[in-house]
Amino acid sequence: MSIRIRLLLSYIAMAAIPVVLLGILTMFVIYLLGYEDMRDFFEKNRDKTYRQSVQLGEMWYVLNHDADKLLDASYVADIDERLETVGSGFVLTIPGRGLYVSGLAEARKDPQAWFSDRKGHSVDMTVGGFSYSVFTTGFRFGDGTASEAALIFRKDDIPVIWQPVSGLGLLLLVGLVSVFMTVVVSRSIVRPLSTLRDAALSLKEGNLEPVPLPRSRNELGEVGTAFEEMRQRLKDTIQQMQQYEENRKMLLSHISHDLKTPITAIKGYIEGIMDGVANTPEKQEKYIRTVYAKADGMDRLIDELFLYSKLDLHKEEFHFARMDLRAFVVHYMEDQHFEMEKRGIALAVKAGESPLPVRADAEKLSRALGNMLDNSAKYMSMRGPDRSDPPAVSATLEARGGFARLTVEDNGPGIEDAALPHLFDRFYRAELSRSSETGGSGLGLAIVRQIVEEHGGKIEAANRPHGGAAFVIELPLAADREKEAQP
Repeated sequence: MSIRIRLLLSYIAMAAIPVVLLGILTMFVIYLLGYEDMRDFFEKNRDKTYRQSVQLGEMWYVLNHDADKLLDASYVADIDERLETVGSGFVLTIPGRGLYVSGLAEARKDPQAWFSDRKGHSVDMTVGGFSYSVFTTGFRFGDGTASEAALIFRKDDIPVIWQPVSGLGLLLLVGLVSVFMTVVVSRSIVRPLSTLRDAALSLKEGNLEPVPLPRSRNELGEVGTAFEEMRQRLKDTIQQMQQYEENRKMLLSHISHDLKTPITAIKGYIEGIMDGVANTPEKQEKYIRTVYAKADGMDRLIDELFLYSKLDLHKEEFHFARMDLRAFVVHYMEDQHFEMEKRGIALAVKAGESPLPVRADAEKLSRALGNMLDNSAKYMSMRGPDRSDPPAVSATLEARGGFARLTVEDNGPGIEDAALPHLFDRFYRAELSRSSETGGSGLGLAIVRQIVEEHGGKIEAANRPHGGAAFVIELPLAADREKEAQP
């Protein structure tokens, strides 16, 4: 429930609950007074007022026109009884008999006190907690004897004291309901706010661990959820920054190592030339070619390092376009066929006849395939002397389960089982298959993995049963990816 609705309901409750309770209390009092319901109460009160008027009118007529009837004890008792049923009564002064006090008038210990000095006027009196209206009038009997009478009319059936008490009770009830609703609503708002405040202070102090936050389905719950998402993202960002810092340190360490070795060699060969060690044109040419090869290797290392850094930070821009992977692979392998032959390696392609549409960046995909072929070609020289089969690399392309599957296999020395899980890590070199002596930078396969993953695919490596390594790239077919993108 939202806070706005909760506050609105609390305001309604503060106004409605006292009214409802007052109505219930009123019904209870009416029931105690002998009425069945509210309609019965109002009907009987209207009837009571009418009968009061009739009975008191009769009494008034007798006082003014036939006062001798009041000397008849049976008549006086009869009218007394009838007046009492409608909440009325009287006090009479009867010559020779003193005062006649009706049943209602007996509420006052001193009946004489009912008489008022203001004859001919109604006077309000409070007796026994009830409010009365008293009309004092003088009259004469038939023999001319003067007398007086006090006609008494009880205004309400409820004691006067109940009126301020009921008012105070209503105010108290409203106050209690208001306090209760305020406490309930404030607790549902203040407590979550306090929790959010504590969580914010904890986050300010650097504590990124989860804290209990409000989970209610209102605005505070949404704030709690947003706060938790912010905390998690902040934690992930800090961890990512720490990982980047660790990666940076590792990169610096590996760069220092990989650059120092060729630089040391370059310095040594140049010193040999300067000191005259290379004292023949043949030695000088050999030294210069070696220096050039070392410098060229450093240049390739810097290029690969720069590319990997941009891929790792997702700063390298990709230009994806729909293309036929079969035609692309066949064309690329044809271009590489001559280069592989110069290295003494046979290159074969099995691509079938069916097109394999994918969305890819042709330039980046060429870089990935080049790194894989270069990786296989570099380590062919490490094959054992007992190997009689010529060095060969084969590429097989097929469709499988919504993916275009490219398998690049070689008959080289293979990969140690312990090295397989780390083969695509940056600067990792397996002892047998990826020695730094071969000129590898340790970034080639790491770059391949980054490029493949940017294409939404995956890459795996394994050893062939009969020797050599196999690299498998899977890229999602364009038709399947377009279906997933449709709403």
